[in-house]
Amino acid sequence: MLRRSLTRSALGLLGVVFGALAAQLAACSPSAEDNGIEGAGGTSAADTSSGSGVAGDDTIDPTTTSSGGDGGLDPDSACATSSEAAVLVPVNMFIAVDKSGSMSDSGKWDNAKAAFNSFFQDPAASELRVALRFWPDDGCDGNACDINVCAQPQVGVGPLSDPNQVSALVGLFNSKTPNGGTPTWAALGGATKWAKDYSAQTGGTEKVVVILVTDGEPTECDTSISGIASFADDAWQNAQIATFAVGLAGSNETDMNTIAAAGGTTTGIFIGNGNAQQDLLNALLAIQKSTVACEFAMPQGDPGTNVDPTKINVNYTPGGSDTAQTIGQVNDAASCGSGAGWYYDDNNAPTKIIFCPATCDSVQADDGAKIEILLGCDTKPA
Repeated sequence: MLRRSLTRSALGLLGVVFGALAAQLAACSPSAEDNGIEGAGGTSAADTSSGSGVAGDDTIDPTTTSSGGDGGLDPDSACATSSEAAVLVPVNMFIAVDKSGSMSDSGKWDNAKAAFNSFFQDPAASELRVALRFWPDDGCDGNACDINVCAQPQVGVGPLSDPNQVSALVGLFNSKTPNGGTPTWAALGGATKWAKDYSAQTGGTEKVVVILVTDGEPTECDTSISGIASFADDAWQNAQIATFAVGLAGSNETDMNTIAAAGGTTTGIFIGNGNAQQDLLNALLAIQKSTVACEFAMPQGDPGTNVDPTKINVNYTPGGSDTAQTIGQVNDAASCGSGAGWYYDDNNAPTKIIFCPATCDSVQADDGAKIEILLGCDTKPA
């Protein structure tokens, strides 16, 4: 039997990003157990970063199930065929930044540029994939109000681990200066269109999010906040694409909260003028952390075998413990409620394993948590 494991750790607010965590295959022998299973590139699984998220203040036991949480399934049990690392899905961000004339006030533009340039170059964000578009700019403006133009990133999506991608992002930001009005409708419509199209191209196997950054109320195109928020609502309801609304000084708090709520992120993120550069950087890193930690790719199984989705279990070993617990499965997101569990993105043709919110918060709060996917045993229900 093959066994692979994933150990998670956190580095404060900066966190650690998910990365490509496909561990090397290793025989289940005494020497393999004594030396630890090695991760990709020869790194010990205990040293391999997996990503962390913004956890709530309260946590619960993520392994509580209706059957009493009677301990985890043993990877060496008779029914098990193999176990694999829980490999987090890639995360792609479309960042739409307001460069209207008011961004030149109170140092907002300089603060935003410095914060984003730091974010793009931060090692903690290196495995994120980012696309960037400014508005109003390069045809995405209040004259045309053209969503299709606003859906074209000025820097295409690429990993922040690529120096060329980082150079392109920083160079574009440095080349811009604030001017023009605030066509929020076209900007968000374009951002969510790109996100939905990209998600469709990947077959929904990757995570896609939108970050809208603005310092003012809409002044061009459709200025009704309900019309603008409808783009975020459609992306969230129909493609599970979250929209984060980041409001700089001058933005309308109610409007930003409306967009965030429609986009599945509850409330807007607000940055004042006091320590705007650091506050915006912290907000970007917090967004990064909240997007990467609780969706896992379907396991691949042993070569030459098919994975049976009715025979998959998720084991969780708390930090500092050697005792695994099995997280029970629920039917779908709506079945989570406030309880623990996980579910498939599609029960008929699953591509992802997704933690319920309560389980996500708890596992994120456990810096030393180990998540392992066991194949071959009947799936344990929540």
